[in-house]
Amino acid sequence: MKPLILSLSTVAVLSQAAMAQSVTILPSNYYVSDLSYDGRYAVGNQAGPYETFRWSVQTGPVLLGRATLPTLGIAAGSPDISYAGDRISASITNSAGTQMTQGVWDMYDDAWVSLDAIGQPNAQVVDGSISSAWGFSGDGTTVSGFYWNTSTGATPCTWVPGVGVTPLESTPGRSARVNGVNYDGTVTAGWEANSTGQWQPRVWINGAKIELDNSAAGSVVEAVSADGNYLAGNLYDDEILSRVPSYWAWDGQEYVGHMIGLLPGTPVGNGFGIARAITDDGSIVVGVNFYSFNPGGAADGIVWTESTGLMNAMDYFAMHGIELDGMFDIRAVDTVSPDGSTFAATGIDIKTNEIRTAIIRLDTLCLIDFQRDGELNFFDVSEFVRQFNDHGVDADMDQDGDHDFFDVSAFIQQYSIGCP
Repeated sequence: MKPLILSLSTVAVLSQAAMAQSVTILPSNYYVSDLSYDGRYAVGNQAGPYETFRWSVQTGPVLLGRATLPTLGIAAGSPDISYAGDRISASITNSAGTQMTQGVWDMYDDAWVSLDAIGQPNAQVVDGSISSAWGFSGDGTTVSGFYWNTSTGATPCTWVPGVGVTPLESTPGRSARVNGVNYDGTVTAGWEANSTGQWQPRVWINGAKIELDNSAAGSVVEAVSADGNYLAGNLYDDEILSRVPSYWAWDGQEYVGHMIGLLPGTPVGNGFGIARAITDDGSIVVGVNFYSFNPGGAADGIVWTESTGLMNAMDYFAMHGIELDGMFDIRAVDTVSPDGSTFAATGIDIKTNEIRTAIIRLDTLCLIDFQRDGELNFFDVSEFVRQFNDHGVDADMDQDGDHDFFDVSAFIQQYSIGCP
């Protein structure tokens, strides 16, 4: 079949406003763990089977298969998504359905590629798992996490489909895990256990380990910015005897840690917090503040910026005109899109009293504002045409993996209507 090539003459050009705010509460049992660059796409797990799903405005949550819990009785890892939103990493069953391992899903193949052979000495299966996925590079090439090793335990590693597994530097006999990856896979970060098993924050640059902190109390890195200059996680604060949300900034020679504190009312020595994500420019940090060591106890989502300092997430969004009181009570902000426009938060749906995920946009994504400048005009049409002919993911207006007449029709229809 001859491919459809689109020209600018296909679409009439108008100029319209394209910006607003939005809150989207996902269906029950769908929890988001990562967002694409501008928040247009999300990924997470479905509670129960722990199956990975991909979400977009057009499709809602779509389950991707290869869930490990129903087949193997185990689950682990964190699904993550590429900046473009077309590739996803997660812990899945291997091709034979006999082990849990790392995998990459591609939108256009609508299929998983799994890590079926580690190819490293001493790799082993532990309780049905040989490896698990905890991070993904923005360019969609590099999965991070760990694989099981007979001599070390959890061996930190990266995996590139078609290339293989690369173990990262770690202390012999100590387990470690890679939680976050920068855009091109050159900077990774996570934790390494000390002699007593406490996690301690680590970063690897081209596979070489840097020890960020060695407090006996333990802490961790969860996320990495695109250029690798910013990290997010937590550090132990000796003054309040608690692990507190923190970020690190590269000063040209080393990573400098910055503790952003805990919310008022957190008991000294009996509360803690963690930063789950950071924007690419380091301007926004998000996470959760726990008021006790009980994982099921009281908690609030947090947002930090340099200008506002640490804030309860409910107050932060209210400051930006998004009033959630009486609608949704945020207990954790799980991630923020790298561009800072979109947040995914777990909380209580006041109407149903269910724990659900809310996707909150400070400036609502207009699907046809391809220039991301808040207006609709000739330049958006031109960019849509370019992406359509290049098979770009955003130009797949119905998100079915094909670029065809239906996508052109959808663009024209939405363009004629405009944006909120």
